[in-house]
Amino acid sequence: MFVIAHFHIVMGVSAFFGMFCGIYHWFPKMYGRYMNNTLGYIHFWVTLIGAYLIFWPMHYQGFAGMPRRYLDKSSWVSFGQFHGLDAMITVVTVMVFAVQLMFVFNYFYSMYKGRKVRTLNPWGATTLEWTTPIHPGHGNWDGEIPEVHRWAYDYGKDGRDFIPQTEPIGEKESSH
Repeated sequence: MFVIAHFHIVMGVSAFFGMFCGIYHWFPKMYGRYMNNTLGYIHFWVTLIGAYLIFWPMHYQGFAGMPRRYLDKSSWVSFGQFHGLDAMITVVTVMVFAVQLMFVFNYFYSMYKGRKVRTLNPWGATTLEWTTPIHPGHGNWDGEIPEVHRWAYDYGKDGRDFIPQTEPIGEKESSH
């Protein structure tokens, strides 16, 4: 059980959170609308807490020697103490799954009814995708393609918090 718990919390949960982060971040660029923040916060916190309530107890079951891939563990008297923990894991799993359905609802509802994006760069990002129009046409940019002069993550440089990639490096500006 320890291997199952460790693998799923490290590899599975982190991959899903990366996917969710990307969706929440680029949703305004894809659809010109924001996803609902309240539903997003509920989705994040229930998923995060639920993931640990599902997989953290499995580590302890693994430490106790519980084997994996056994549906009925009743033949081992020593594992009888984990029936309540297994039931709790099942209930939390159903709740976390329900919240994923809420995410799907938020996604499709926000495509049509979400708050409209009013600025090109709502997150204050420095990368080029946020220089395109809110509803870009073919080729993404009207006219010439912007020229990149700096790294994508030029934050907090020379006393400035936000420097877009399209801004040339000044003469007195540090190069790193």
